[in-house]
Amino acid sequence: MTATLTSPAPTATIATAEVGTTLRRRATGAAFLGAAAITMAGILATPFENSSKQADYLKSLADHPKQAMIAAVLLHFGYLLFVPAAFAMARLARRGARKLTAFGIVFAVLGSGLSGLLVTDIYDLSIAQHAGVQGGVPISNMDGVPLSGLVFISMAALSAAGLSIGLTLLALAMWRSRLAPSWPAIAILVGFGLSFGAHDLLRNLIGFGSTCVAAAFLGITVLRMGNDRFAHGSDAR
Repeated sequence: MTATLTSPAPTATIATAEVGTTLRRRATGAAFLGAAAITMAGILATPFENSSKQADYLKSLADHPKQAMIAAVLLHFGYLLFVPAAFAMARLARRGARKLTAFGIVFAVLGSGLSGLLVTDIYDLSIAQHAGVQGGVPISNMDGVPLSGLVFISMAALSAAGLSIGLTLLALAMWRSRLAPSWPAIAILVGFGLSFGAHDLLRNLIGFGSTCVAAAFLGITVLRMGNDRFAHGSDAR
């Protein structure tokens, strides 16, 4: 009698998310929601000058010092939370939109220093209190300081533009990867565009409100995402 050896049938390997994925997914969603909520709280707390004149800006800080300090701290942490949100979008969309993700994260990293620029509001408040509003204008404007224009472009303008462009490209990558609709990318771009250079509460509310609603939506999308999808990201395209 001849014995017949039969090999066991191969079993399908089911990829499961590793331990801790739920916590990371919830923390990521919280970063989106925190960025939206804290940034909007900072905008509401800001004592806007309603004018493009530097003297009016310094006066608004000097007239509302505590409010200005609270707003600067809130905006610092609000802007800061957009950084982990950007990295999360890049990770989720990396397979489905490689080029958009690559360019998006580069711009977002360039804009990651935006939160640190809020310290200039604190310095300007100190200038207004110690040098006076009119006397503080040339100090705040850095009149006569060599290469001050270059510094402004390379630090302030690049940070603001980098974050807005980076988040827009990453939101487009989420859409391209079929992880989110297209409207958050449009809302982020329009929102930053409306609020850029705005000196009044209304424009900032509309602009940042648009951006923050988009960020909150993306955060809810992450929270409602399955652990396997969050761990794996989008499918390759």
